[in-house]
Amino acid sequence: MEHKLNTLKTDLQNVFVEGNANPIQMARVFIILAIPLITIFIVGARHIIY
Repeated sequence: MEHKLNTLKTDLQNVFVEGNANPIQMARVFIILAIPLITIFIVGARHIIY
């Protein structure tokens, strides 16, 4: 578990701070950020529509 967290921390740093991430790191960060945001948008839109 600690290794996965360190990998995630490294990916976030390479994507947002250093800007020299490879496509695999960018995909991991996208998935980690996209899933919660899509969930929030769906829940929020549900209240707006109904």
